Amino acid sequence: MSKTPTIKAIIFDLDGTLIDSITDIADAMNNSLVALGFPPHPVEAYRDFVGSGLKELAKRALPEKQQTTKNVDALAKKFWDVYDVTWYLHTNIYPGVLYLIQLAVARKMKLAILSNKPHYFTKKMIRHFFRGAMIRHTKNPFGLYSGEDSEKPAKPDPSVALELAAKMKVKPENIAFVGDSEIDIQTAKNAGMIAVGAAWGFRTKKQLQDAGADLIFDSATQMTTYLDAQPLCP
Repeated sequence: MSKTPTIKAIIFDLDGTLIDSITDIADAMNNSLVALGFPPHPVEAYRDFVGSGLKELAKRALPEKQQTTKNVDALAKKFWDVYDVTWYLHTNIYPGVLYLIQLAVARKMKLAILSNKPHYFTKKMIRHFFRGAMIRHTKNPFGLYSGEDSEKPAKPDPSVALELAAKMKVKPENIAFVGDSEIDIQTAKNAGMIAVGAAWGFRTKKQLQDAGADLIFDSATQMTTYLDAQPLCP
């Protein structure tokens, strides 16, 4: 993209973009692996495991020769039992994210979230971390959001991203899709949106560059500065 169009709306990924949840995800999966007789992994390994939904996370966490459908299903179920009661222990909003959201709201940008985390948990975490009071606003800024749904294709399929665009009534080319993984960048490309790499998240800046991101920011604060320099949305 030679010239980035005006950003009028933003679709955010959740884990690794708005919230740093890697420790709680890793701990829950490691506890599940050990409970089922499989070896655990260092927390850092999960940075490359996450991003494609729970089943893919479970598959990547299993030893290669043990990646059967039965084992994947059992591990995914066990993970959910553990994570359901431990998801909040170490998870926090990334530095600068609340101010980024405040600025976007003040500039009348429309906001949404699209995650490969199951929809129930996407909703639960949004309500926990992004209540209106937390950004000095009267209501939750994310009126639109979507998590993993068995009846809808997951990222990088663009279908749900385009559904969100239609609901926001903003053309895809004026929507920044912000995420920390190759899956997010590909989703943006597939949807005809501005692919923004969150290099403060789980993947490296080089991985985001190699994935073809149109813009990459090292921090949420850096992205805020960029948006603040744009003309106000009409």
